[in-house]
Amino acid sequence: MTVSRTICIGFLALIMAGTLLLMLPVSLVSGSWNSPLTALFTATSAVCVTGLIVVDTGTYFSSFGQVVILALIQLGGLGYMAATTLLLLLIGRRLGLKDRLAIQQAMETAELANVKALLISILSMVLIFELTGTFCLMPTFVEDFSPGRSLWLSVFHSISAFNNAGFSLFPDSLVGYAENTWPMAVISALIIIGGIGYQVIMEAFLWTRSRMMRRKERTVFSLHFKIVTSTTFALLLLGTVAFLFIEFDNPDTLGGKSLGIKAC
Repeated sequence: MTVSRTICIGFLALIMAGTLLLMLPVSLVSGSWNSPLTALFTATSAVCVTGLIVVDTGTYFSSFGQVVILALIQLGGLGYMAATTLLLLLIGRRLGLKDRLAIQQAMETAELANVKALLISILSMVLIFELTGTFCLMPTFVEDFSPGRSLWLSVFHSISAFNNAGFSLFPDSLVGYAENTWPMAVISALIIIGGIGYQVIMEAFLWTRSRMMRRKERTVFSLHFKIVTSTTFALLLLGTVAFLFIEFDNPDTLGGKSLGIKAC
């Protein structure tokens, strides 16, 4: 079992487990058995964080089904090897050399000794950003829903956005909040931060900390950091300008809206 085969089999096993759970009557609002094809498609889309759906997530799946989907999104976003290793650490299993080599290859890290610290750091970062996104979205949703419902909507959309999953609990996704700058800014920030990845975030954090502490040593950014940040900035800028130019007068999209809303 090579690392590549382990990862592939792990993802397939995760998808099949999600499929079986989403087929159960408890996963559906109707209380009936779900179609195997619908369950398989949804589980695959969640694990692979593509955001493609064949049914409305918020009205078709029950609270249990939505929790299953969110768990699949989180595990898929973390990656099979990272998620599995974190689970082993939580239950107290020590990582052997074979485990460390597999994680090293899967996560493309050069060191073996700090694998545990790396995984804990990744998990901490994910939790920080997802919890921050949750608290930032709460004030918007609490205006339209009960506190409990608002909290669940905030948690779901924060995790979905950070993992670039594209799932939403609203039938029209987030179209209803298209003219509300705050939630759009929060969701956009989560998508961008989650998309650039752990290494870039950590390098940016270390650079910021060094500046705040006024250290004299010069920070040298990696080639990975430079490529990811420059490419992300260029694509976001060009994409924004292109969409604004193309859809500026389209009555079905940006036409008729104020310039500020169009820019957002």
